[in-house]
Amino acid sequence: METNKGSNTDPAGSSENLADQLKEYQAKYQALFENVSSGVAIYEARNDGEEFVFVDFNPAAEKIEQIKKEKLIGKSVVDVFPGVKEFGLFDVFQRVYRTGTPEHHPVSVYKDERIAGWRENCVYRLPSGHIVAIYDDVSAQKRTELVTRMTSECFRAIADYTYDWEVWVGPAGRVLWTNPAAKRVSGYTIKEIMAMQDYPAPVVYSEDRDRMGRAFRAALKGTTGNDVQFRIERKNGKIIWAAMSWQPIYDDKGNSLGHRESIRDITARIEAEKALEKAEKEQEKEIQSLRAIIKKHGIKE
Repeated sequence: METNKGSNTDPAGSSENLADQLKEYQAKYQALFENVSSGVAIYEARNDGEEFVFVDFNPAAEKIEQIKKEKLIGKSVVDVFPGVKEFGLFDVFQRVYRTGTPEHHPVSVYKDERIAGWRENCVYRLPSGHIVAIYDDVSAQKRTELVTRMTSECFRAIADYTYDWEVWVGPAGRVLWTNPAAKRVSGYTIKEIMAMQDYPAPVVYSEDRDRMGRAFRAALKGTTGNDVQFRIERKNGKIIWAAMSWQPIYDDKGNSLGHRESIRDITARIEAEKALEKAEKEQEKEIQSLRAIIKKHGIKE
């Protein structure tokens, strides 16, 4: 019976190879743990998942939480982060520990007397039973979102509820935005105004189009104007008086974004001025008539 000597393996050599592979794996894991940008916290479950104690804490987590690893290793997460239960993460730890099913804890606000911020966590269980939380501090992102939303809401609140008709005209002369006052002043809807390729001609009374066309072209070149009076022909054909002011808009690099127009219905003011002018003329006419009567009868004034 022949023996295949070449098929014999060296158990010692195999063990050394496995040990080398394990060392390499551990080195790669440690490098990842130390250099990943996300915070990583590893916990040991105690008392059947009623307590979770810090086992490891990477540099990114130290930076996020502003605490050194040495100050929390061996301590309960509840003692170091007393707001963890209200935050909702402690319940996630318990579920993941009992089921082994990874969970995502969505962006939420963590706060205690020492630190506060927006955190997003992913939690899973290792074969050893340890719980791992990989998380990111998204506070800067949330602040940016909040500022953007507040800026947008403030702009909308100011612009949409401003009594005057406000228009943002782009550098090419097309309307980019207008507020709801457009309908009250011109009779045209926002959609109709936005669709006008020859704005502002359709809303300007024919006798004022040449003059306002020159003003509009000047506005496109970056000029400013204040209280320029003209007549608007509303969608229903009614003629009203308006006063328009405009100013250029630039971005933070000085590039033109077009100009903003503020248009106010001044029909009542114009009619009042005309009525006053008429009354003054009639009064002057009456005074002249009275003077003529006085002169005729030789009465001294």
